[in-house]
Amino acid sequence: MHGKIDLNLFVILKTVYQEGNITSAADKLHLTQPAVSHALSRLRDKFDDPLFIRHGRRMVPSPFCQKIILQVIESVQVLEATMNSERLFDIAAFKREIKFGFRDILESIFFPPLMNDLLTNTPNITINSRQVSHVDMEKSLENQDLDIVIDVLTPTSNHIKNTFICNEHFSLICRRDHPILNDLTIDNYAKASHAVVSLKGAQVDLIDMALAKHALARNVVLRCEHYFAATKVISQSDMIMTMPNSYAQVLKQQLPVHVTSLPFNVPLMPVHMYWHEQAQNDLVNSWMRDKLLALAQQLIPKEKLKNGN
Repeated sequence: MHGKIDLNLFVILKTVYQEGNITSAADKLHLTQPAVSHALSRLRDKFDDPLFIRHGRRMVPSPFCQKIILQVIESVQVLEATMNSERLFDIAAFKREIKFGFRDILESIFFPPLMNDLLTNTPNITINSRQVSHVDMEKSLENQDLDIVIDVLTPTSNHIKNTFICNEHFSLICRRDHPILNDLTIDNYAKASHAVVSLKGAQVDLIDMALAKHALARNVVLRCEHYFAATKVISQSDMIMTMPNSYAQVLKQQLPVHVTSLPFNVPLMPVHMYWHEQAQNDLVNSWMRDKLLALAQQLIPKEKLKNGN
């Protein structure tokens, strides 16, 4: 590769990679399709590589392009951040859909205040949220299917950035007049009929591990993926459930249930926020991460918060 390269060409390379389509990239950059195609042609000559291979309607990055693209994205974002300093950054000028990987617990806690704020102050910022398993989280962030994930502490590669949100603790939730409340021992807890909420690909359950130390196991009669549905069931039955306390307190306001401490010790559950390194310097992603951290400080009891990386 010889000679100087127009830095704008890297902006185009980044956008074509992210959009996977010349037409979409041209629309996003407010350029014509021939202009984008011409820019790619110049880069192909410079790198002596096709950079993208057409596969149906998508432009699939070549092996060489895949090798350099993360550095290209990071460099472009650093330049954009430099030229759009925090003093000049105006979130209202951005139109963006931010894709979250949130479980129903977090949606119920974060979304009411977050959406009121966005509707009032930044209506061009929209939210798309879905559940993601731990095994799929990193790939979803890398492919930009998701922008930000908040979940329990999960092993990831160095390409995934994270920051501590809180240490969550567990509580018992059951219908208000449940007989177990009169004699809540670890043995009676284990013998009771349990509802358990779990997500596919979830790691080993902290509750079961804690009970195993006492040579006990839960009598599980219902497994599902949503806490609200499970809580609706236990509010009308003799089943009990163990769940993160923050969401238990939310459900307590909506359903006729009682929330109390467990009759045995369970380790705290660290909760972290995750994003891909290619979004590290993205102004909108960074703005949203700061907003979520601020909301966590307001919404989650302070005794469970601490500093962390």
